[in-house]
Amino acid sequence: MLLTIKNSQMIWQSRFRIQRSLLAMLFLIVGPLAKPQTYSITDLGTLGGKNSFAFSINALGQIAGSSDNGEGKAHAFLWTKDSGMKDLGTLGGVSSKAFGVNATDQVVGWSLTADNATHAFLWTKSGGMRDLGTLNGSSSYATAINDRGEIVGYSVDPASGTTHAFIWTESSGMQDVGSLGGRVSRALAINIFGEVVGWSTTKSVAGHAFIWKSGSGIRELPVLNDSLESQAVGINASGQVAGWKSLAGEVRDSFIWTQDDEIRELGPSSTAFDTRAAGINAFGQIVGTAFGQDSGMRAFVWTQSRGTLLLNDLIQADSGWTLSVASAINNMGQIAGYGMIDEQPHAFLLTPLTSAAK
Repeated sequence: MLLTIKNSQMIWQSRFRIQRSLLAMLFLIVGPLAKPQTYSITDLGTLGGKNSFAFSINALGQIAGSSDNGEGKAHAFLWTKDSGMKDLGTLGGVSSKAFGVNATDQVVGWSLTADNATHAFLWTKSGGMRDLGTLNGSSSYATAINDRGEIVGYSVDPASGTTHAFIWTESSGMQDVGSLGGRVSRALAINIFGEVVGWSTTKSVAGHAFIWKSGSGIRELPVLNDSLESQAVGINASGQVAGWKSLAGEVRDSFIWTQDDEIRELGPSSTAFDTRAAGINAFGQIVGTAFGQDSGMRAFVWTQSRGTLLLNDLIQADSGWTLSVASAINNMGQIAGYGMIDEQPHAFLLTPLTSAAK
């Protein structure tokens, strides 16, 4: 017990130092902005086909996702500024997708195997693509990896009709995270302290956001007012959680949750009323997708000072891009996602400009 208390104290002291350092860094880099941040945009290209999709970005601006390989098959990729888009291959099957990348270039996702099963993978420069197996089921999907190499995702067992969230470590392999009483749970994000978030069905079937911690297990996040279901999609080192809730009439509203059970709804933009968060960085900046009658499906960024802004309003007006989905944001404020350019879906990287032009 004493060791647990000391470990908890160390974690919260580390979080305090992280928050204090990041706030100081943010002030030095950004200062008291009078106008919204604007961005330059980089087309990540493809693996020879017509489309590509970015799902994750690390601290160095390296991006993981999937792309048409020119033969009509989706392949996982790792994109870097110096080398461009690299095909990560498969586990012997015809397709793969990457959903997470950490600061040491480790990439995770899922791939078809030679016998057409779907398995979670870990890719490294030295070892290539490695099969992570399943939780006694037939398929598994890796969704995120932290800088310690801890991986989360979910595994499906058709025989029992269950899908369970997992955490994978090199020392322990794949461990079941459990559920909130229902038959389905999925882990979607993990922070540097090994805290996991996602969603799970309950005994009443409805899906609710959860947070999981080693030693204390799975916990349902507070039910938000008038929400039918909720998902937690991102967690930063400070323990802030980004997610979204579903309201009556299928309208969704994103939220940010803190460890002391405070919840703040992000609210809509001026032209989009339905938002779905996808990622959060250390400063509590959140990205995702917004929907609206006037704007259609549009990528957004949310900050505490500016609220919800559509990213298409923050890039060069004649860029030719329609930014549909913002998937992830790193601590430098770089955003990965995908949108339409020349009538084709392409992955993009947004990089903040040093001064706002708008």
